[in-house]
Amino acid sequence: RAWLKQQALLHDEYKVKKMNGNLVALPLCNNCTLSQCQMLDLNKLCLSYRTVQIPMRSLQARKYKLDKISQPLHQSVAVLYEKSTGIPLTANLAAQIPNHWIKHGDMIVLPANSFTAQEWLALGDELWHLVCSTLGAKRLAKNSAILNDNHRTPNVEMLLGDCSWVTHMDNGIKYTFDITKCMFSPGNITEKIRISNFDCSEEIIVDLYAGIGYFVLPYLIHAKAKFVHACEWNPHAVEALEKSLILNKVREKCTVYFGDNRQHAPKFIADRVNLGLLPTSRPGWHIACAALRPDRGGWLHVHGNVNTYKVVQSERKQFWQQWGEEVASELELILNQMHSDKSGWKATCKSVTHVKRYAPHIDHLIADVHCTV
Repeated sequence: RAWLKQQALLHDEYKVKKMNGNLVALPLCNNCTLSQCQMLDLNKLCLSYRTVQIPMRSLQARKYKLDKISQPLHQSVAVLYEKSTGIPLTANLAAQIPNHWIKHGDMIVLPANSFTAQEWLALGDELWHLVCSTLGAKRLAKNSAILNDNHRTPNVEMLLGDCSWVTHMDNGIKYTFDITKCMFSPGNITEKIRISNFDCSEEIIVDLYAGIGYFVLPYLIHAKAKFVHACEWNPHAVEALEKSLILNKVREKCTVYFGDNRQHAPKFIADRVNLGLLPTSRPGWHIACAALRPDRGGWLHVHGNVNTYKVVQSERKQFWQQWGEEVASELELILNQMHSDKSGWKATCKSVTHVKRYAPHIDHLIADVHCTV
């Protein structure tokens, strides 16, 4: 359920339905299709699943308890609807008024299941102006399912306003990006804060999967990195990163490499390498090892999604550490094969950090591996 919601596929106007035996039905958004990558992810999360069509009337609408933040929006939209149509708002339509949203500066981004019924069309742009004024915004957009491409491009529709560029303040850092081209992940805030507490004042950093600068900017601004080399193959993310570097006045301390990091990543230069790719950063392990300084090594921060389906709650932390040690063993083997003329490389997992629960029984972990020679 959490994974479907993250992918903007869950139709959360309706409750999960208990079926026969051990089956449960999770309602999906209208006309949604699963990409090949999403199907592979789903196969890892579920022992078995299938998609079926069942009558909408057999599903029970979810009852929301309005809080102080969402209640004014529900009230104002209900008044506008009755004024415009002459009939009271139905329970099904009321369920499509959002209870949560994302705010980036003066823009509000609504969830995918907001205002989907044809009945809302009768209100025209007056509805979007009302939503903006009620929520204290000037621009309005709505999420949809992530596009099936290699860049995980968001599928966002602008409802009010022409410019889709936003500036988001996070942990004292300004991230600017086009919401129709790039995603912003607030779930990584714990790792950004952890990085911010590093002392990298004498260190050269390589980020193999820089994105819009999730970790590049904390390294530069808070950890005071001497220099950062940032690799990214999404042109829209590169554009956003370049703008954010200028916005935060750290452009002169970063080189951005656009393209495949297998071809462009710097070698033999890094004191620390960030590998923030999910579900696994394994494709970058050889590249990261080659980026480390050959005279003294350094740190590799290895991200990965780990399946804990068969692990009991009391043994999860022990399982996480075991995963980190296995990662370190593989990295040590790579380093010794890569530097065959200088044997004796050691890779030790010093700690494993739990970032977040990516999906049920799937944990986003980071292994901090110290490599020495």
